[in-house]
Amino acid sequence: MLNAAQAAREAGVRVGVLSNSVGLTPWNLYDGYDLDERFDAVLISEHHRIRKPDPEIFRLMLDMMELPGEACVFVDDNRHYLPPAADLGMETIFAEDPKQTVSQLEALLDVTLLGAVCGGDRRGG
Repeated sequence: MLNAAQAAREAGVRVGVLSNSVGLTPWNLYDGYDLDERFDAVLISEHHRIRKPDPEIFRLMLDMMELPGEACVFVDDNRHYLPPAADLGMETIFAEDPKQTVSQLEALLDVTLLGAVCGGDRRGG
């Protein structure tokens, strides 16, 4: 999915990461991904002491993105996190299959992300 996000960003779409953290110690799950360089906004729950599905974390992300909910698509692999985003006007996608998710993103964003999904390496696909 990182490749799809990068392709969307290169097409002019603002892209952010909203992640519930499992903690940053003794190891940081996010090390090596260069999130601050790859995304326009990065919100890690550990830094804000608030977690999905609390609507406040979605509001905070919208503020960081400087966009209204109606201009955003929220993608998550947990169905329980989709309703609060939808309540704020965001389109939502349940990320069950990477290829299907990318196809849905292409349709909603009207951008081509073809070839952005690679098998195997989670950092690249």
